Amino acid sequence: MEPATLHVLLAKAEEASLAAGDGVGLRKRLFNVLVEGLENMQRHAIEPHRESGIAVLVDRGDGYRLLLGNALPVASAALLVHRVGVLNEMEEVDLKEHFLKLLANDGRTDRGGAGLGLITMARKSTKPMLVHSVPKDEHTAYFALEIAVLRSA
Repeated sequence: MEPATLHVLLAKAEEASLAAGDGVGLRKRLFNVLVEGLENMQRHAIEPHRESGIAVLVDRGDGYRLLLGNALPVASAALLVHRVGVLNEMEEVDLKEHFLKLLANDGRTDRGGAGLGLITMARKSTKPMLVHSVPKDEHTAYFALEIAVLRSA
């Protein structure tokens, strides 16, 4: 996903949110989740799977549902399924503490890799985040993450 495409998608989401009359708090949470999810897809996509990504945002009345997915090496998909499971079990105070610890960690790369984006999505969305990993072949799985950002949260 090119940076220009990212900006277009965010602009369309903002337009829809404003048209729905969403308040500033909901828009901020929605955009935190969108930016983290779309940037994760952009930063961590590797060849030959770079073009496999999907992103779907739906307003279901009570809030937004976001589906993000792309093909990954099987081991990466398994690691993400595990990480999301752990994050789903954490309370907000634990998520915040974990986020701050990772933020202070010098082990991050230019592409990230510390899991800060996933933690941000967990903190700003309505739990649980749902994960799906479907084998594509012996080396590749299609990973999908479903996230809710509800108006009542």
